[in-house]
Amino acid sequence: MSFCLFRSLILLAAIVCGPVIVAAEETTASPVNPPAANPKPTASKSAPPPPVTEQGQVATSGTDEPTNKLRPRTPPTFERWSVHCTNSGLCTASTFLRDQSVWVDLRIVRDWPAEAPPLLRITANAALNGEKSISLSVDNQQIDEIQIAQLRESQQAISAPAGFRPLGGEGFWYPAGPTTSSLIRAMLSGTTLSMDLPIGDQNVTVRLPLAGLHHSLTWLDEQQNRQNTRNAIILTGNSAAKNAPHALPVLDPASLPAAVSEAWDANRFCSDIDPTIFTNLDAVIAPIDEKTKLYLLPCGAPNAYNTPYVALHSVADGKTRQLPVARMSDQGPIATELIYNLRWNAATRELDGLYRGSGIGDCGVWNRWRWTSSGFALIEEASRTTCDGKETPLQDWPLTWPAVTASK
Repeated sequence: MSFCLFRSLILLAAIVCGPVIVAAEETTASPVNPPAANPKPTASKSAPPPPVTEQGQVATSGTDEPTNKLRPRTPPTFERWSVHCTNSGLCTASTFLRDQSVWVDLRIVRDWPAEAPPLLRITANAALNGEKSISLSVDNQQIDEIQIAQLRESQQAISAPAGFRPLGGEGFWYPAGPTTSSLIRAMLSGTTLSMDLPIGDQNVTVRLPLAGLHHSLTWLDEQQNRQNTRNAIILTGNSAAKNAPHALPVLDPASLPAAVSEAWDANRFCSDIDPTIFTNLDAVIAPIDEKTKLYLLPCGAPNAYNTPYVALHSVADGKTRQLPVARMSDQGPIATELIYNLRWNAATRELDGLYRGSGIGDCGVWNRWRWTSSGFALIEEASRTTCDGKETPLQDWPLTWPAVTASK
């Protein structure tokens, strides 16, 4: 039996059989390594690993090429536009611009329900003069002018998507429906969006570059599996609208079933968290099938740059248990219940976790686990142990799993 196969079998046993859990408070963490593990990074960068099946085996198609490609570790950026999806499946494309003392954040938001329209939100860091108006132009051609008072009144007709977390400042939803669609179309055909904002007695013009918007909205369509459907933004087609892969946001811990709440409370005082903080931590219920649900919940209050989470497995009869996940250490695979800065991908049923060893995230440990029929299998781990202030992209962190083997 090869060493790699033997190591894979040990890892699979650690996940399925439920080994001894390493309690976070029983270990002393280094600045980089999360409390429950101390992974040993490879000496140099390596090529991305081949895809791994639920049994921990390399997926092949009879050739040297893998049958599928592992997802990037972080969402892409397109020029000045960033893209992101929450654990529930709500996705956004956003751009941020600061002009001296004024900043503006513009987001296009799309929730997971089939008929959810794209929404546009504008946020500024200064209060707007309620007696004046906002003017929007694309490439010096005015698209719309709307009174601040009318804009504020229209907010009552728009329901913010569940789990949407607004940015600080004064934020407004742009009038939803055809008005938003027209503005997005104009933005897609132009190069610059100019916003004239009445701040106090002054009129401040902010210009937002539109390069990258088309690719950003294409990414949103792809993440929500809206390609070739009538409700896609970019990748439109004739197919009927359908729900995007999603989970259900949990906004109030008091809404948890009794068995789930008990299991959540049993681990390291997980429930000892302010409900207002809980609301903003992207907790979700992820349905697996008609009888099985995953509850992905924060475990206690976050610190400066790490938020711990736990995964709970609940079945139809109400029985709920905490799920361990595997990580690599100097001695081999270990199990832990804590997942830091958790991200859930409903389409692939994968969890990402990132333990930041510093505030800028230049070091730490990153993991990805994939759901199997009974738990999560570790499919990728990478770490960077040097906290040197250099913002090395997560995609470039060296692998610690799968193990890098010498070529024959």
